[in-house]
Amino acid sequence: MACQPTTNESLESLRKLYHEAVQRGDECLSLLLAGVELYIRAGREFELLEIMRSRAEDMRDAVENTPSADDLRRLYEREDPR
Repeated sequence: MACQPTTNESLESLRKLYHEAVQRGDECLSLLLAGVELYIRAGREFELLEIMRSRAEDMRDAVENTPSADDLRRLYEREDPR
């Protein structure tokens, strides 16, 4: 069974369970739920970093050797040689 990406609702429900466990005084369960939330959040951040890294590699070819804003300004503001 593959886990789907977490939703904000599922994280909110997890947080609610955590707070209920704390209010009941169940330290072991609250610690476990806090660890699960931390694991989920770290996984989401890692996924985001991986996506950003792959996009940066893809964009490198598109951006490399393109003129800078100053180069374009000089090109379009120079006198017409005619």
